[in-house]
Order: sequence, then C-alpha cells, then structure tokens
Amino acid sequence: MRTFVPLVLVFALVASACGGSQDDPESSPPAVVAGWAEAVEARDFPAATAAVFEPSMVLVLAAENALPAAETAAMLTNGVTPAVEAAYWSSFRDGFGAFAGQPISNLNVGGSSELEAGGAVWAVVTVSAQDDATAAVFTRDADGWSVDLVATLAGGFVDPLSRYLESLPDDTDGETVRTAYADVVIPAMWAAIEAGGHDEDFARRAVALIEASTP
Repeated sequence: MRTFVPLVLVFALVASACGGSQDDPESSPPAVVAGWAEAVEARDFPAATAAVFEPSMVLVLAAENALPAAETAAMLTNGVTPAVEAAYWSSFRDGFGAFAGQPISNLNVGGSSELEAGGAVWAVVTVSAQDDATAAVFTRDADGWSVDLVATLAGGFVDPLSRYLESLPDDTDGETVRTAYADVVIPAMWAAIEAGGHDEDFARRAVALIEASTP
C-alpha cells in the first residue's frame, strides 16, 4: 500500500501564530495533538490511531491509495488493520523527520479555538515544525477530542476525496463508504471552510464535494 505524509506539506504552505500548551489538561485538544505526535514518533501505532477520528483516517487512506470499496468498507466497519496502521504511521513518521529535520514529537503545539460546523464541534490547534512554517490540526469532539485527518488535510484532499466518491460502486460496500462521507467528509469540509486559511477556489471545490456527498 502506498502511504504518504501530507501534513508535512501543509507546514510549508500555511502561516499563523503559535503559543504554548504546557498547562493544558490531558484531555484538551492541544494535549491530544501532542500525544498523537508523540505516539507516532514512538512507533506506538495503536495509540496514534486511537488519537485520531478513525473513520477520517480510513477515508484519507482510501482516497490516497484508491482502495477497493470493499476494503474501505471493511475498515470502516471493523477498524484499521495492524498492518495498514503500521505502514501508514511509519511512512508519516519518517517523512515528517525528513522534511522538518526533527522528530514529530518535537512539534510545537500551540493553543486552540473552538467552532461549530457541519453539525459537529471542532477545536483548531495551531502547530509548527519550523520557525516559519505553521499549520492547523483539526480535532473533532466525538465522545472526546480526536484528531480529524480529513479536516486537517482538506486543502490537499478535496480533489482525491471527490474522485474516490465518484469511483464508488452501486453496491453495499459503496453505500457503506457513502454513508461515511456523509458522517465524516461533509462536517470536515464545513469545518475547514469555516476556520478559514483556504482560498475561494478551495471553498468552491469543498462545497461541490459536500453537495456530492449529501444523501
């Protein structure tokens, strides 16, 4: 399976302010993001997956790798397999280190701001890997805060997600994935739009994906 480190590319493209997070409670969005980064660096892949909103991870994997709908539906139903989990986070970890010149556990995690979008509550956490490269990591309140990869990587994944949606078969597996789009992609795209940081062209493409994902 081909894997990638798209978050690393976001750091090179987005600029914003960043503050400290040392005093945040363990359950706060900044602490969740910091714990996720530490788990990736430590190769504690189950912990890294536990820190994310898993359906968002599945859909990012599916869109990036053009997975068969049956494989995506199985992961949405049963969870990400250990083999996929290890391959994804290993690639993410190694790519981050190569780009940033430092481990992902050294990520500077700043403060967060909450917003409501797409029927969900979000906290946008500012992070930085280099002095002049910062980005936003989106956490979603889903029985506790968790990192949402679709919202975080929306700028780079709006088109792959659209293409993957168009490729889905008209069968039970395709319907399972379409349901996940309604539950995951629609709220995430609204959150990315509402948070700002993207241009009007992104908003246009995101709205088109939202409309295509609406049952």
